[in-house]
Amino acid sequence: MKTFAEKLNNWYKADHRDLPFRHTKDPYQIWVSEVMAQQTRIESMLPYYEKWMTLWPGVEDLAKAQIEDVLHVWQGLGYYNRARKLHEGAQLICEKFDGQMPQTTEELLSIPGIGAYTAGAIMSICFNEPVPAVDGNVLRVIGRHDLIEEDVSAQKTQRFVHEIVKERMEEPCVFTQALMELGARVCTPKSPACLLCPLNDTCLAYELNVQSDYPRKKPKKKPLELNLYTYMIVWNHHVLISTDDSDGLMKGLVRLPQFTDELNVQSEFAGSFQHVFSHRVWKMSVHLVEEPVELESCFWWPVDRLDELSMVTAHRKILKKQYGLQ
Repeated sequence: MKTFAEKLNNWYKADHRDLPFRHTKDPYQIWVSEVMAQQTRIESMLPYYEKWMTLWPGVEDLAKAQIEDVLHVWQGLGYYNRARKLHEGAQLICEKFDGQMPQTTEELLSIPGIGAYTAGAIMSICFNEPVPAVDGNVLRVIGRHDLIEEDVSAQKTQRFVHEIVKERMEEPCVFTQALMELGARVCTPKSPACLLCPLNDTCLAYELNVQSDYPRKKPKKKPLELNLYTYMIVWNHHVLISTDDSDGLMKGLVRLPQFTDELNVQSEFAGSFQHVFSHRVWKMSVHLVEEPVELESCFWWPVDRLDELSMVTAHRKILKKQYGLQ
C-alpha cells in the first residue's frame, strides 16, 4: 500500500498548476511568492509577482529600492505590512548575510516577516529539507484527513499538525507544494472535490461524509464597525491628501482626510462607501469640499497625478469613481 506521501506526491507530479515560481529553487523568489500568496488567490497575485521580479530580481535589488516604490507596486494586494516586511527583510539580509538568503531554519526565522510557515516553505522547496510549512490549506487537509477535533487556530493544534506533517514528509521539495496544491484545488473550504483527491481512501472526513464540519474552528469575532466622515477636498485641480496613519492601518500609505466627527466646512454629500478589513469595517460617509481647507498631516496633490500615490484601497476606490483612477 502506498504511503500518504507517495499518493500525494504522485498526484502532484502528474497534475499541478504551471506557476512561474515552481520553475525555480531560488529562496528569494520562493520567499516573495509565499508572502504574496498569503491572504491572496494565486491567480490574483501572479501579475504582481511577475512585475516584482522584473523590478527587483534579487535580494540586493529589493534592499536598494525605496519603500514608497515597493508599496506602490504592492498596491491592490492588500495587507501592506507584508511588503514592508519583505523590504525590511531584504535590507537585513544584505547587512547580516552579505546579500545571501540564509539556508537554515534558525537564520530564516531571524528575518523580519519570515515565520515558521515561510521558513518551512523555503527550507523544504529550495533545500529539500524535511521542515513542514503549515498554513490554512495544510490545516484543512490534515484536519479533515485525520478528523482532528481541536480548534485548528489554536497554537497547540498547529504544533500537533506540524508534527503529523513532518512524520509523513517524503521528498520534501515536492511534498510541501503538493500539500499546498491539494488544499488550494481539491480540499477547498467549500464543496471539496473529494472524488478527485488522491487521499480519499484514507480520509476519515470523506469516509464519514462530514467534510463540511472540518477543520474545527472557533467562530470569528464580528469585526468592529466604524462610522467615518471621509473628505474629498478639491481646490485648483488639487486634492488634499492625508498622511495620518495613527489608526494603525496600512502604515506608510496615504489616504483622504477621514474623521469620526464631521468637519465644520461647507460640503456636498458624495455617497456612502464601505470597506471591510479582517478585523474592522469602515462605513464611510463621503463629502466633497470645494474650498482650500488646511488640515494637519495633509498635503495638496495634483488631480492628474493621483495614480502616482500609494494610497489605501478604500480611498482609491472612492477617487476612482470620482476621477476614473486605475
